[in-house]
Amino acid sequence: MQRFINDPDNLVDETVAGFVRAHSDLVRLDPENDRVVVSTTAPRPGRVGIVTGGGSGHEPAFIGYTGRNLVDATAVGELFSSPTAKSFADAIRAADGGKGVAVLYGNYAGDNMNVKMAKEMVAPDGIEVVTVVANDDVCSAPLAEREKRRGVAGEIFMWKIGGAKAALGGSLTEVQAAAQKAIDACRSVGVGLGPCTLPAVGHPNFSIEAGTMEVGIGHHGEPGVRVEKLASADAVADDMLKIVLDDHGLEDGAEVAVLVSGLGATPVNELYVLYNRIETRLQAQGIRVHKAFVGNYFTSLEMIGATLTVMALDSELKELLDMAAEAPGMSTGKVEAPEVTEGAPTNRSRGSRKEARSTVAKDVTIEGPSVPVAGSQEIVAEVAEVIVANKAYLSEIDGLIGDGDHGINMAKGFGRAAERISGKSLSLDEAMNVLSDVLMSEIGGSMGPLYGFMFQEMATTVQGRPAIDADGFSAVLNAALEGVRRTGSAKVGDKTLIDTLVPAVEAFDGAKSQGFVAALAAMRRAAEQGRDSTIDLVAKIGRASRLGERSRGVLDAGATSCCLILVALADSLEKRLG
Repeated sequence: MQRFINDPDNLVDETVAGFVRAHSDLVRLDPENDRVVVSTTAPRPGRVGIVTGGGSGHEPAFIGYTGRNLVDATAVGELFSSPTAKSFADAIRAADGGKGVAVLYGNYAGDNMNVKMAKEMVAPDGIEVVTVVANDDVCSAPLAEREKRRGVAGEIFMWKIGGAKAALGGSLTEVQAAAQKAIDACRSVGVGLGPCTLPAVGHPNFSIEAGTMEVGIGHHGEPGVRVEKLASADAVADDMLKIVLDDHGLEDGAEVAVLVSGLGATPVNELYVLYNRIETRLQAQGIRVHKAFVGNYFTSLEMIGATLTVMALDSELKELLDMAAEAPGMSTGKVEAPEVTEGAPTNRSRGSRKEARSTVAKDVTIEGPSVPVAGSQEIVAEVAEVIVANKAYLSEIDGLIGDGDHGINMAKGFGRAAERISGKSLSLDEAMNVLSDVLMSEIGGSMGPLYGFMFQEMATTVQGRPAIDADGFSAVLNAALEGVRRTGSAKVGDKTLIDTLVPAVEAFDGAKSQGFVAALAAMRRAAEQGRDSTIDLVAKIGRASRLGERSRGVLDAGATSCCLILVALADSLEKRLG
């Protein structure tokens, strides 16, 4: 792998820093959060704010659409991973001009979780927030289940329309309706010819054999609906257009906007070859192209391939699409920079709002073998050591049916927590709270909030106990399960970490009467069996759920990391039980 990289772990931060320097006339960093990029004209008093966010690696999406009459603030995630709830919340605050904020984002599990949490975090600030979720990828779910489709390059049209409506002074309800109309009018499809590589992994997370193409591929390398022999550009364009138009059902005389985007390593001249055929075929079907966008608008690191998005237009969408907008990733006309009013109604409360944690000591009786709570921060450090050691393994598993970032993000979160508790004398709950805070405020994705709430609930249950005995650890495990269930909606059999956690908790509780050590052994076995059970399951939650039967035969990355955590906890506790 030959890349212009210093440290893979710092790639996103250095990307954002360079981006802001290069486009300082249009964007700036939020002073409270260097993972939030803000338009130099935001917030606009008396105007609805527009916010988006997503994983890095798709540049110019998402940060490239921050500017004038487009997006006001963008939350930045790790490569291919959702921004944290805190970053979304800070972006909302930065964009708020007193008339509410519309958050326009893609339909991914991590984004859904973190945006929901961000809305709760800004509620005390009095900021009204509405959302529109992009779901334009035709191949990711049937039309009858459009709510399950993922958002891809159609998001660009959603941002353009929503930003224009806000610039015209539309109310929050009107902006939301315009953005929803835009994404409802979009259909997209992607074709991949070659894979991409996450720098921290060092090798492709998936493969596309020479001479073949993946039809319906996702922006994170999610497999498409079929693998075919590589065809001519005209044949590929015809296939992509048929997929989109069959789903659209456009009538003769319709007007559309067309976006053809490269995925990172496709020469622009090849994109124009595709577009030439696409417009020719549209004209032959009586469909007129009102406006076309061809180039690298929504990429995927160095993936070879292209996406096609077609948005059906009416008079309102045409007017909003044509309105001048100016951002690093898209310019449809010069927009004069307005004077920024000092003291705009924004940034009323900075930082993340956490649930209050109980400080009342629990009146518990310790029975049998136990582990002291005081000074037991090394238990968390030992769990973190196991996760960091399995970074490559977890990413390799995730890359088979996901985007390959699970091990990277898990190792970063657990590793940072270990560094922050190193050399300190902390109680077990204090160390767990450090880990929870890092996962929820710095890591993002779907695993950030899931494991963040899991360890937060564990910490709350530990707090006030002098020691952890078998009954105490049972309470801790059940609290962890409740935290995960409160954050997500997965059930046993959905091919998620729940398939590991539920049987592990049940096994511990079932063996508790035999003693603490015996119960830990039962939990360890059940966790491993639960992890292995996911091989034969079809994913029903998250990105892999869109693969259907193609997700069978592979371990689930979340179930695997959960197993590592539970086994490490069992080993660490057993060692201290003597």
